[in-house]
Amino acid sequence: MKKWIIVGAVTVLLLGLVGSGYLLLSRSGADPSDEDFIGTASDVSGEPVEVELGTVSSVLVLDATVRAESGEKVLARQGGTVTHLWLNDGANVDKGAPVVNVSLPAEGGGAVEGDDGEEDAPATREVTLYAPASGTLSGLDDVLVGDVLEPGATVATVSSGKFQAVAQVPPNDLYRFYDDPGEIMLKIDKGPPAAECEFIGLGATNDSSSEGDDETGGGAGGGSELSCRVPSELTVFDGVQGKLSVSTGEAENVVVIPVTAVRGNSESGEVIVIGDDGSEEVREISLGLSDGNFLEVTEGLSVGEKIMDPIPLDPRFDIPEEPMDEFDEEFDEDFDEDFEEPEIAEES
Repeated sequence: MKKWIIVGAVTVLLLGLVGSGYLLLSRSGADPSDEDFIGTASDVSGEPVEVELGTVSSVLVLDATVRAESGEKVLARQGGTVTHLWLNDGANVDKGAPVVNVSLPAEGGGAVEGDDGEEDAPATREVTLYAPASGTLSGLDDVLVGDVLEPGATVATVSSGKFQAVAQVPPNDLYRFYDDPGEIMLKIDKGPPAAECEFIGLGATNDSSSEGDDETGGGAGGGSELSCRVPSELTVFDGVQGKLSVSTGEAENVVVIPVTAVRGNSESGEVIVIGDDGSEEVREISLGLSDGNFLEVTEGLSVGEKIMDPIPLDPRFDIPEEPMDEFDEEFDEDFDEDFEEPEIAEES
């Protein structure tokens, strides 16, 4: 019974598709039985377009978040016991200013001998920890005289008060970054006018700060993080949102073709060149910049030649539909079984 339900559903679906197709054709005013119309409807190939000179200006617009720079740490590399605090939390310091004194065992170990000839406390030496950079000191509220610090412990942090704008670059857009980007403009949502943002770097995404960045293509999908330093005169706050307009290059008066006319959009690709006699030639070409709509051709094509646009799907990836023969055979067998007359038991 289930098989007949499935067959019936498939039949209804096919009839529905045919009917909807006829309705669309009727509304267009064309006769579905017209051979010319059928040929036109089934023709999904491109048309020849002429290769021309043009300008490719590659600009990428990315969602960005402003983050306060983490600052540099004041580290107790050898550990020790806190003996003196030079500054208070929130103080502005210059690079090299003393921050904390710690007591360490004296080099060579041993103990100090008292007047009575007995050993007293072990010999110690005092070490001063200095600010590694200029900025604002934070974290000292958690440090008290007498605290024992583990080797490598962070005593305080010196923050520069500077900010960075960071944006997730979708993996496939990394092809557009052959060199460091040119001008980067930062525009804060509901904030001050756009300003130039100094490029810092392009590296792996920081997983701890990529939550909620799925729309930018970062997050769980991978990609890289682009960062730039916000100019000091631009008023921003940690966590505000904005956009980065990133220029990845510009090429003027170069051979350009539509991205839809080439298979492959990075470094190299192939096009179908149409000859004067209508012949078709698959030709490999070298590619340069892309702006998402047009590609720079650095080698392989000349102005005036004609190429197919859009280029048909690569036949190596055009997988035909699975044949229905096996299904038909199973259907016939099931059909015969369902309609076999049951054997009638003879009366004894």
